[in-house]
Amino acid sequence: MKKMKHPIYLLFISILSIAFLTYCSDDENNTVVPKTELNNPEEEEEEENSIDEEVLMINNFIKDNMEIYYFWNEELPDIDQEKEEDSEAYFYKLLKDPDDRWSFITDDYPALVKYFSGIEKSTGYSLQLMYLNSTSTQVIAVIEYVHPDTPAEDAGLKRGDIIVKIDGQLINDENYSDLLGRTSFEITLGEIVGGNTSDLEPTIPIQALEISLNPIVKTNIIDTLGHKIGYLAYTSFVYDYNDDLEAVIQEFKQAGVTDLVLDLRYNGGGSVATAELLGSMLVPAGNTGNVFIETVYNDIITNDIKRDPDYTPDFFLRKFSEQENNLNIDKLYVFTTESTASASEMIIYGLEPYMDVVQIGTQTHGKYYGSITIDDEEKHDWAMQPIVMRSINAEDNIDYTQGLIPDVVLNDYFYNYPGELGAPEELFMAKAISEITGEPFIYDESDEQSIVKSASRQFKKAPGLREKLYPLRNRMWVDFPEVIKH
Repeated sequence: MKKMKHPIYLLFISILSIAFLTYCSDDENNTVVPKTELNNPEEEEEEENSIDEEVLMINNFIKDNMEIYYFWNEELPDIDQEKEEDSEAYFYKLLKDPDDRWSFITDDYPALVKYFSGIEKSTGYSLQLMYLNSTSTQVIAVIEYVHPDTPAEDAGLKRGDIIVKIDGQLINDENYSDLLGRTSFEITLGEIVGGNTSDLEPTIPIQALEISLNPIVKTNIIDTLGHKIGYLAYTSFVYDYNDDLEAVIQEFKQAGVTDLVLDLRYNGGGSVATAELLGSMLVPAGNTGNVFIETVYNDIITNDIKRDPDYTPDFFLRKFSEQENNLNIDKLYVFTTESTASASEMIIYGLEPYMDVVQIGTQTHGKYYGSITIDDEEKHDWAMQPIVMRSINAEDNIDYTQGLIPDVVLNDYFYNYPGELGAPEELFMAKAISEITGEPFIYDESDEQSIVKSASRQFKKAPGLREKLYPLRNRMWVDFPEVIKH
């Protein structure tokens, strides 16, 4: 076994399956029954012709590694991988239902690597999909935000724009994926009039490009009533943009920010290492070395770690590090929705034992587990991202059955209100300013109720469509140290 090292802040981990197979050769873990001389020729021929050799190779890759690394490995169903003709379907049959909604597999490992680095083929906008009403199959796509320096920004698209057509066709629950799937197309913006869509002219040509998407989509500093309020809209914990994240916090510190608003409404998670970095810059000064989170693995991994001669109990603890840009604030305001997940939730429950975290919005997704990337790129382009870890905060008070409950309930009806992200008049920012300064909220409850009841705004949210449109969101991945790279 390799000697244990401190966790290496890598975005993903490539683990060779040859090592997996070596590890699984012990009698305790080997579930493959070798052929014996007693097998008759008919049985051998039936076994040889069961499935394609390449499919079997992938199935063995899945089985061998899930038995070692999967968090719920002791509950894997007894499925004969030699009879499974569809490797992707076989993988999903192994997942623990309903606990595991996040493990996934892909046959495009290079694309996965790019995605985790913030690189993807994209127009640069993020969409909220909704049915026009509760009985319609027509879908409208409202732009949540636009990444800077992207085709969407170049086309003049902005938060709150409503896309109603793709290449002249109304969007519905059959063709909505074309909003991300096509490389070059035209979109038609619209408005809602009398409960129906009305086209706006002209149509807008747009092209998807392979680009690097900076997860920092908006920052702002608002100086009001004796408070200097910093605002950060952060859409993913991408390790490759850690320097940019540190630069923003440094800017806030140099400006003398007294209060911080962290907008995680559209952040589905990402790198645990990046979450730890952000937490270390936000936790009150004096907490260096205190526990941010504790990580829990299955028995195979846990016991293997403990057998290492360099093992200490601190291995399972991720602690706050000393950061020169620490803001030293005692209260943090965080915006959340049901799309706030994974590493975003970790920021909230990891900091709560040490400071007052005011959660504004709606209940979060409820994902407290992390995954790793397992691949064998020398043999194939398949890779899987199984759940391997559960996190615990310093007070061990996480309710794993639900998302995090907000302190201040506010629905994200951003399409009904004015204001770009971080602007004082934007719905959530206006609420945060009210909470911070004690001044009245500029929108009262009667405003929200009257808008929601309006005949032209009775949209029906379509979270299932959104999840299909953005299948890799709501993920969290961890960096595995050398000791458990078998």
